[in-house]
Amino acid sequence: MVAYVKNSFLLAPIVVLLLFVVSSYAKISTKVTTSEIRGICTHKDVNASFCYEFMKSSPQIATLDISDLAKFLINYDFQKTLDLMKHFQSLTNSTTDRSSKDSYKICSDLFSLGIHSLEIAFKALTTNDYDTLNRTVGNMSDYAEDCGSELSSVIKPIPQLLKGVSIVQNVSDIFLVILECFLRKEKTLC
Repeated sequence: MVAYVKNSFLLAPIVVLLLFVVSSYAKISTKVTTSEIRGICTHKDVNASFCYEFMKSSPQIATLDISDLAKFLINYDFQKTLDLMKHFQSLTNSTTDRSSKDSYKICSDLFSLGIHSLEIAFKALTTNDYDTLNRTVGNMSDYAEDCGSELSSVIKPIPQLLKGVSIVQNVSDIFLVILECFLRKEKTLC
């Protein structure tokens, strides 16, 4: 009887500790829910069909919490922007048509500014500077939109470039909704 009481007495703190660790881990590691994704993708400022397709495109997204999803989106936008900027620079140097060359140069310059904006955004995300995040990622969305308009004047538009520019703009818009609806404490736009 004494051995049973002694074993039970030792087991109780272990069970309590285990419950504490498991419950605190569950609070830290909450994945983005389907309801949150629906809220993001159906927001008026987001291209819903792109958003749903994008959220399903990477299995990694399903494992992220909202903060990690925001980081993922900035990193994704940064890499896509960098790739497009290099492509625009290459086209600027190789294109003989003056009008197209000027359009590619404008897009190259806009995406260069975008890279700088996204570098600032990533730093702002780590310090929870939401106003800077809104401004810098908003700038990236605007740069992509301006570049898309500029590309409409190119004699032979390259579909992959138009799609890439659209992706950057759409991902930026998704990020801005996450910022306003999930990261900020005051959710005035949601």
